[in-house]
Amino acid sequence: MSAPLWRRDGDWECVALRAVRLWLRVGVREEERRRPQPVEVEVELYRRAPRDRRGGLAACLDYDRLHRHLTEAWPARPHTGLLEELAEDLVAFCLADPRVEACRVVVRKPEIYAGRGVPEVSLYRARA
Repeated sequence: MSAPLWRRDGDWECVALRAVRLWLRVGVREEERRRPQPVEVEVELYRRAPRDRRGGLAACLDYDRLHRHLTEAWPARPHTGLLEELAEDLVAFCLADPRVEACRVVVRKPEIYAGRGVPEVSLYRARA
């Protein structure tokens, strides 16, 4: 019996960043090694919903931090062979914030098959 994707006990908060489009060097095909291609990213961060909303922005999960990582660090990366490598990098970055109890990341190559299909890697990780 498989475990549910997300725990249903208690109250949870999800902060998401969607539709981030980047141009990256990724893929194993020869033509993918020659030039960057568009990659789309979605990220969801989960934590127990705080009872006290005081603390302002510093108490919130920071989607701006995620956006900076994606738009500044990822384009500077050398060629990456697999979407799975990008997804694992993003999971590690998300869980580096100790307040994040789980995350879901999705990485897609929307144009590799000229509109006839979109490869996607989706990872969900929860802290042990």
